[in-house]
Amino acid sequence: NKLIHFYRLLNILSIDVVLGSVCCAAWFANYFDVELRVYALLCLGLTVWIIYSADHLMDAFKVKGEASTLRHKFHQQHFKPLIIVLLLVSIADFILLFFIRAQVLHAGIFLICIVIIYLLVSRWLTYLKEFAVAGLYCGGVLLPALSLKESGLVEGDLFVLLCFFLTALINVIMFAWFDHEADIRDGNNSFSTKFGKDFTRELLLLLLLLQGILLITLLVIKSFFPVIVFVSMNSILYLLFVRSTDFKRAEYYRLLGDAVFLIPAIFLLV
Repeated sequence: NKLIHFYRLLNILSIDVVLGSVCCAAWFANYFDVELRVYALLCLGLTVWIIYSADHLMDAFKVKGEASTLRHKFHQQHFKPLIIVLLLVSIADFILLFFIRAQVLHAGIFLICIVIIYLLVSRWLTYLKEFAVAGLYCGGVLLPALSLKESGLVEGDLFVLLCFFLTALINVIMFAWFDHEADIRDGNNSFSTKFGKDFTRELLLLLLLLQGILLITLLVIKSFFPVIVFVSMNSILYLLFVRSTDFKRAEYYRLLGDAVFLIPAIFLLV
């Protein structure tokens, strides 16, 4: 129970998301045979935390009364301290920019501009928010490796990137599906609140089926290694989907759903 409580705190603060993004970035660097410096990974982790924390703080600020989800409730209760930490982390992230390689820096500045635009217009994105979050997350994770990759992408590489984007998209849309009732109570926009829980469920089924087709195709045209990584990640997401009643209790779906992005680290060690 203490271990779960500790991990839940990491999840509420999006620290597990940060670790997942770093693990995925390191895996992609290994896949593309690119050497990443620690500064690039640190900068990525801090940037991901800034984006997620700023997004959660804005959502918590908009909620009238006490928030329905544990994450937004925590950000309501610790709003001012988190704002201070957010500013300090932003300063540290800015300093780290001077230590990363020029290729990564230039691509990172472009992505940061897109992130700033997202944060400014996120309240009006409604059903596009999940697609934007998945795209930005993938962009941040892939940026270090792709900016340093000297050769172009081959057909198999494009399928790997598409599988990763679909994994992130399934993850965020599934969270919106789980949070449907809480988002309605708190007045938060999501794909599920816009199109309904039943339609969102059908979309998740379609995305999971599409992911399966892509993985089979990837197995035919590429090596077995990336396929087993994505099968492991998406199997957990599928388990959350089919056992939604069990995992919705105490928001366990968040703990396991965000943990799927730590899986690539296991294959790096192996």
